[in-house]
Amino acid sequence: MLGSKFRPLMSRVSLAAALLAAPHLAAQAFATETTLSDKPAVATSHATEALLLGVARAGSRIVAVGEYGDVVLSDDDGKTWRQAKSVPTQVTLTAVCFVDDKIGWAVGHDTVILQTTDAGETWHKQFGGGASDNALLTVAFWDANHGLAMGAFNFTAETKDAGKTWTERKTLNPIQVKPGTVPAAPAPGGAPGAAPPAPAAHAPAAHAPAAGADDGAADSKDPYAAATGDENHLNAAFVGPAGAMYVAAEAGAVFRSFDNGVTWDKILTGYNGSFWGGLAAKDGTLYITGMHGNIWHSTDKGAIWTKLDTAGADQSVAMGLQLKDGKFVFVGLGGQVLYSADGQKFTLTYREDRKGLNAVLEDGADRLLVFGETGIKEQPMTPPATAPQPQG
Repeated sequence: MLGSKFRPLMSRVSLAAALLAAPHLAAQAFATETTLSDKPAVATSHATEALLLGVARAGSRIVAVGEYGDVVLSDDDGKTWRQAKSVPTQVTLTAVCFVDDKIGWAVGHDTVILQTTDAGETWHKQFGGGASDNALLTVAFWDANHGLAMGAFNFTAETKDAGKTWTERKTLNPIQVKPGTVPAAPAPGGAPGAAPPAPAAHAPAAHAPAAGADDGAADSKDPYAAATGDENHLNAAFVGPAGAMYVAAEAGAVFRSFDNGVTWDKILTGYNGSFWGGLAAKDGTLYITGMHGNIWHSTDKGAIWTKLDTAGADQSVAMGLQLKDGKFVFVGLGGQVLYSADGQKFTLTYREDRKGLNAVLEDGADRLLVFGETGIKEQPMTPPATAPQPQG
């Protein structure tokens, strides 16, 4: 039986759940997976056509992860693919990262954390498994030893020894809430997709500002923090300039740490919905992506965030990528692909199949690879001349 804290994955865990199915089907899938965490992934010829949610490079190799514990590999920039030789779980894997061309981690449902030391060929479990009402949604490392795996209900596990041990910790509590733009608590019923209002509470006693903090703002009320501690889902962690780490989260929140995760600031952007992904551009500009076509950016290390005009995009934007030539591409639900030459103005296009996308990668040649509901697909580097548009 799922724990009392379980909430429908469609609206509360991550965009990955939205790609799985309707809310009740996603909940069913999650409940079933609790019996699969210790069963090895099954070899199949359809792994590249099933739901894939995370992608990373291990040197020149591409490694993508997804449903049923699928891990697929390509050594020729996506021209051909094969499954990993050994994956010890069948639960959905949501994210993957590498610290060099051999060593990497993947995380997923049932708080599973897997490690590979051979560029994704074989994996072993370091943490999690068994019946669980929780999911890990993101993994990020500062260096080869120190990293965080984060996910639903503010769950965080930390390692400082390359994953030999993982320790649960209250990463974001105590926190210092920065006002940025503090949103008013939503009215009953709220905006579509907004997080349900929780009892307003003052943040816990604030820590001293982290080294490198740039705004020195005072504490502020957070209308979404639970009285007993923050429980916002942590959807995507990414490292920015000078090793600062940022986390895109629920309820319009972005968390940041300037001291390798010892202390965190919680930035209230002014948006009421969830943020799903983020990236740091070459010039230090930060981007976060969210529900209803939202892309926000910050030019001051994440202290203040501003909403960008996304040319009519109205479905969740999962993640973005800055290409080698400096341009940007963002992908999301409904087959949305947004192109931008400068990270400010966007051209909105749609894939013909309208299937949800959760990740994008530059293939090293002259095309993009997109990953999502129907596995791996090719995508042009520039907006198609006659891109399909939404109907009605």
